[in-house]
Amino acid sequence: MSLLDKRSNNELAAERELMQRCVEGDRQAFATLYSHYAPLLYKAIYPLTNKSKEDSEEIIQELFVRIWDKRDNMLTIQSFRPFIFRLARNRVIDWYRKRETKKSYRTFYSENHRDEAVSVADDLLFEEYYAIAMEAIAKLPPRQKQIFNLRHTEELSLGEIAGELRISLHAVKKQLYQAIRFVREYLHKHGEWLVSVPFLFFFGN
Repeated sequence: MSLLDKRSNNELAAERELMQRCVEGDRQAFATLYSHYAPLLYKAIYPLTNKSKEDSEEIIQELFVRIWDKRDNMLTIQSFRPFIFRLARNRVIDWYRKRETKKSYRTFYSENHRDEAVSVADDLLFEEYYAIAMEAIAKLPPRQKQIFNLRHTEELSLGEIAGELRISLHAVKKQLYQAIRFVREYLHKHGEWLVSVPFLFFFGN
């Protein structure tokens, strides 16, 4: 019987002991936390991902990988249960944002090709150019990528980005302009001009 199976007033102390062992690099302690919470998280996340088993499992895996990579932070956690569910909520929100961003690209693409018949070929073309756009963003310098994603994925205003990163508004505008220019040039270079037009306009602000 694991420490977390003892559902009593000792649960909090048991979790803290496991977290302390995780900080010390104890993978067995981490596996105990994973085995206990992964099924609970799955039950909560699964309905929120349109009942996608694959996406739910991926969210949980990424969540625990992140926790392990930053396990030193466990020393500041008072209770693991609210901590893990709060992180899970944020990961689901990120999942939705990514889906909505991709949906926005698809909508913009469709609106600029209204006279074209919707077909499997169109979908494949979209996927190809969406992949090229994501490839371009991945190649951005860290700061430019961060600002670009805050603007286009999280939809923060330039002022909000400046406040969050504690840099000047001018610096945000400059970095964002450079990022957009790079993405545009990458799309021109790696995709046919006509098909990439919607993406170029989408990245224009």
